Amino acid sequence: MSKLADIFYKPISGEWGDEDINGIGIPVLRTTNFTNEGVIDYSNVVTRLINSKNIKDKFLVQGDIIIEKSGGSPNQPVGRVVFFEGEEKKYLFNNFTSVLRLKDKNNNYPKYVFYYLFANYRSGKTLRYQNKTTGISNFRLEQYIAQTEINLPPLENQKQIAKTLDTVSELIAMRKQQLTELDNLTKAVFYDMFGDPVKNNKGWKMVQLSDCCHVNPKKSEIDYFTDDLEVSFISMADVSVNGEIDTSDIRKYKDVKKGFTYFYENDVLFAKITPCMENGKGAIARGLKNNIGFGSTEFHVLRPKEGISNSEWLYHLTILPIFRKTAEKNMKGSAGQKRVPASFFDKFLVPLPPIELQNKFADIIKPINEQKLLVRKAIEETQLLFDSLMNQYFSE
Repeated sequence: MSKLADIFYKPISGEWGDEDINGIGIPVLRTTNFTNEGVIDYSNVVTRLINSKNIKDKFLVQGDIIIEKSGGSPNQPVGRVVFFEGEEKKYLFNNFTSVLRLKDKNNNYPKYVFYYLFANYRSGKTLRYQNKTTGISNFRLEQYIAQTEINLPPLENQKQIAKTLDTVSELIAMRKQQLTELDNLTKAVFYDMFGDPVKNNKGWKMVQLSDCCHVNPKKSEIDYFTDDLEVSFISMADVSVNGEIDTSDIRKYKDVKKGFTYFYENDVLFAKITPCMENGKGAIARGLKNNIGFGSTEFHVLRPKEGISNSEWLYHLTILPIFRKTAEKNMKGSAGQKRVPASFFDKFLVPLPPIELQNKFADIIKPINEQKLLVRKAIEETQLLFDSLMNQYFSE
C-alpha cells in the first residue's frame, strides 16, 4: 500500500484569469465540464485571458487527473474526478479544481490510479474530507492525499484492470449515445409532423395551451378514494430530463392526499421550479400504482383533453427548447426560488394540430419508446457490471 501523497507531485492549483471578450484566450476546463462518468465534456469550454507567468507546467498532459476541490451540491458531493486524455499543452483548469500528476508513470498506470480515485468518490469515502462554508462545499485535498492509501499491483495488472473498466465504460457510453440518437429521431418526427410551433408553418389555428389540456386537475375528483388505496409517489428526483420516471415508491392514499400534487395515468408532469424547469425535467406519468400518482408540489400537471390533445404531443411540445425558454422568461419569484406560474399556460399560444395527426405521431414513436426502454435496461445491466468490477478491484 502507498500513500497518494507519495505517488503524486504536489497538487497543481488551477487558474481563472480575466474575461476573454475576443475569444483569443486559453481554453480552461471547469467543473461544468465534468461528467459523472469521469469523462471530460469538451462541448462548452470557455477561454480566459491568463498571465503567462502563472501557467508554467500547468497545461494539462495526458494522464493528469483533475479533481474538484470547491463546488458540489446537496445531491453531488464535492471531490469528483475526471481523467484527461485530450490534446496536450492546450488546456488549463480553473481555480475550483486541482490537478494530480503522477511522479512515476513507469510503475504507476495513470488510468488505474484514476479508477481508484473514481471508486473512492462513488463509494462515499471522500465525504469525510468535505466541509461547507458560506454555501459552498470545499474538499480538503491535501489531507485526503496524505491519509489515503492505494494498493498498487504490478504494472501489467494495473493496465489490465484499467483496460477491463475502460471496455465496460465505453459500452455504457455507446448505449447512452443510442438513447440520444433515439431522442433526436423523436424530435425530428415531431418537427416533421407539426412544424415549428412558433412559426406555425402548418397554418393551424393558434390557441392557448390551457385550452388544449386541463391544468392542475383538482383533487376533489378523487375524494371517494379509500385511505388504504396504494398510489405511486413521484418526487422531483424521480423524474429525469429525458422523460424517464421512477414509479417504485408506493404509499397509502391517506399519507399523500394532503400537501402533494395529484395526477393520473398519462398526465404530463412539468417541473416548474428553477433549475429543474430550465434543465428540461418532465415526463408522462405512466406505470402508476392503481393509475394514481402524487408527488412534488413543484410539478404542474397537464392532462390531455379528449378529442383535442394526447399525452405524447403535450409532453414533446413542453420539452422543446423554445417552450422552456419562453417559460423561463415568465418565471416569478426570487433567485433560486423562481417558478413558472400556472397562468403561463394561458399566455402560451400554440398551433393546435388535428387529434388524428397527434395520434399518428403517438403510433409512430411508440416503437421508438419501446426501443429506448430496451436500451435503458441494457445500460442498467452494464452499469451493474461496472459497479461490481469496481467493487472487486478496489474494495478494501
